[in-house]
Amino acid sequence: MERQGGCTPVAAALEHAVARLASVREAIDRLNVFPVPDGDTGSNMLRTLEGTVRGLEGAPTDPRACGAHLARAALFAARGNSGVILAQILGSLLRALVAEEELAAAWMRGLAEAAVAARQAVLDPKPGTMLSVIEAAAAAPDPASALSAAAEAEARTPTQLAVLAQAGVVDSGGAGLVVVLEAMSEALGLAEAPCDHPWLASTPVVSPAVPDLSEAALEARTTATSARFEVMFSLEAPASHVEALRSVWAGIGDSIVVVGDGTVWRCHVHTSDLATAIQAGIDAGRVRDLAITDLEEQVEEAAWVQRAEPAPAALPRETAVVAVGLGEGIVRLFRSFGVAAVVAGGQGANPSIGELVEAIEHAGAKRVLVLPNNANILATAKAAVGLTDVEVVVVPTVHLVQGFAALMAYDPESPLDENERRMSEAARRVRWGEVTMAVREGRYAQGAFDAGSYIGIADSGIVSVGATPEDALVGLVRALVDDESEILTVFVGEQGSGERLASVLEQLRAELSDLEVEQLEGGQPVYPYLLGVE
Repeated sequence: MERQGGCTPVAAALEHAVARLASVREAIDRLNVFPVPDGDTGSNMLRTLEGTVRGLEGAPTDPRACGAHLARAALFAARGNSGVILAQILGSLLRALVAEEELAAAWMRGLAEAAVAARQAVLDPKPGTMLSVIEAAAAAPDPASALSAAAEAEARTPTQLAVLAQAGVVDSGGAGLVVVLEAMSEALGLAEAPCDHPWLASTPVVSPAVPDLSEAALEARTTATSARFEVMFSLEAPASHVEALRSVWAGIGDSIVVVGDGTVWRCHVHTSDLATAIQAGIDAGRVRDLAITDLEEQVEEAAWVQRAEPAPAALPRETAVVAVGLGEGIVRLFRSFGVAAVVAGGQGANPSIGELVEAIEHAGAKRVLVLPNNANILATAKAAVGLTDVEVVVVPTVHLVQGFAALMAYDPESPLDENERRMSEAARRVRWGEVTMAVREGRYAQGAFDAGSYIGIADSGIVSVGATPEDALVGLVRALVDDESEILTVFVGEQGSGERLASVLEQLRAELSDLEVEQLEGGQPVYPYLLGVE
């Protein structure tokens, strides 16, 4: 099939892929290995495709320039591991398809180049993933055979990865990729989809409470306060003096955050009584890095923090931090640590490469440390390096609690490499855990659980189950804490309760007697409790 160059040949293919993937997005999200309510592979791939389609507007007519333009659009729209890999595959396919050659030959050449690009994008390639699907398609002799090979490779993924077999699912990224390849092939007139997809069969799930990142929802999360000022400072003081500070602040303000390692603390409060707030710090110990913000002048900036929009002009600085997080308390705590820009996102709500690049460029610094705070955002963050003139280093934090631990080691006056080393070491020392609701039945080492149960998840997998978030929390704490543990930090989410948490901690008082326990209001969605143990 012959055709003209430029972006015209691929426009319909991309739009058809968006429509087809949108129709099965929820089913792909449910293929998450863990039965949690924020499986996001389908959503990430769909938003990556949608960003690529937006790149069609204003695309150059020259074939080579058009292919490069669309590949860049895909990259900047990519979010999550699956989105980053899909962007690499799309870039190779689109550059081949807009070239002046017969479509079937261009498609097969694009698949071959896509297989190479996808493997290079993955640090630890494994069989039973998207890589298996694209490599099977690339090895086929023609477009029709390529679709059959891709579908067959996807069906084999549970035999290649034990974690898929145990969960009873196929690889979610591979499933999404098969749908995209089928839709594009059909729109280009190269081949028809060879078969139905067994994974589309409905699986009983509990309705998930996924985070809503629409503009209206984020606006609602940006709450106003009657207090006039935000006060932040570092405090050198013994723990006994800090309790007095908290008591004074509780009487004059709100949004109180005081967190530290027993000797050095980061302190944050919203208040209209500046003098009393600062004097309480002086009475407790040595106050450093005092920062006062007039909240009435910062309403627009607060909205930007939640929506990841371009920040107001910032004062130039040598080194700054950009962090990913969601939840009013989480954002407030990041700000108390001096984070320059907070990009709205997390598990189930991954930001795009473009959003991270935008936040990096508006951080107001020559050098930026990025805290992705999620394993599925790590690849996105690393892909942002080199897409801006700012010198960027990604600290490999795979959980929010690791991000906060890393910030305890951050020094804006230290060189970038020194900060990277110290912050990475601090993050590695933290064991993390989280409590959420199971959206489908499943099994773990101690037995089975039903959809609607609450599960405690650690780095090693599901370690506890309960009828309530607090029941799961008890088992999770016991799994994480050992004789070497010194500090337990718990972030209370939207569905958690400070009072119920206090009851749990009282229940575990004997087991936690040697620990310093810190309870913070995170306000994060989906996860009632996040834990960090050091």
